[in-house]
Amino acid sequence: MKERVITGIIILILFMIPFYVGAFWFTYLALILAIIAFHELTTIIKIRKYGTKYFVGIIGIVLLFLPLLPFLNVTFEIIQIKVLLALVLFFLTSTIFNIEYSIEKAGTLLIGVLYIGFGFVFLAEARIDEGLIWTLAVLISIWATDSGAYFVGRKFGKRKLAPNVSPNKTIEGSVGGIIIALIIGLIMQASFHPFASYGETLLLIFVVSIAGQVGDLVESALKRHFKVKDSGKLLPGHGGILDRLDSWIFVFIGLKLVGLI
Repeated sequence: MKERVITGIIILILFMIPFYVGAFWFTYLALILAIIAFHELTTIIKIRKYGTKYFVGIIGIVLLFLPLLPFLNVTFEIIQIKVLLALVLFFLTSTIFNIEYSIEKAGTLLIGVLYIGFGFVFLAEARIDEGLIWTLAVLISIWATDSGAYFVGRKFGKRKLAPNVSPNKTIEGSVGGIIIALIIGLIMQASFHPFASYGETLLLIFVVSIAGQVGDLVESALKRHFKVKDSGKLLPGHGGILDRLDSWIFVFIGLKLVGLI
């Protein structure tokens, strides 16, 4: 427990400094986190480290970040389309020349590059476009959902939410997490107005809460399928980056999809 707390404090400090400063400092941090998360994904699905497919995946993630870098003048649309097509062709073609590299691994790796890459890109984009307070309020809402779901589920949980994926999560806990997040969101809106209106607050927090829980379940399903307990050991007492930030990835993708970023 002591190790977990100390690690958590160190992580918070290392994250909050570039997050507060913003600009390209946080963009580079988001890129580093995305690369580490991709590295952990390749460990889960047993892709050879530092091989061709490994580096192509990292290059794909870096290319997705290019429009956010200050010294380049490229649009998201141009980069996204070309990166998507190139990755699809490469990973599928690779199955021809390596009998151990299955279509399942190709699909998982492709999806991983895109969902990890876009998740952290939209996190960085939110910090740039929406600002410090808005993005911080979203992260607090994710934390409120996780904490609310845990404590409500522990106290009142009876019906399993997804027993084949995460046996400890309950429907009552999930609903409790949403309600707690909505309450915290309304308190934040009344205190320092991070969002445009109370209506946007309710919509945004609802999306955040649902997407965060789905992201957590998806990563649990991935680890269970490949029979892995943790995504990594980078964070003592916490596992890996994917273990800690899986919900963030889905949240910021979800917010982008519904036009809130």
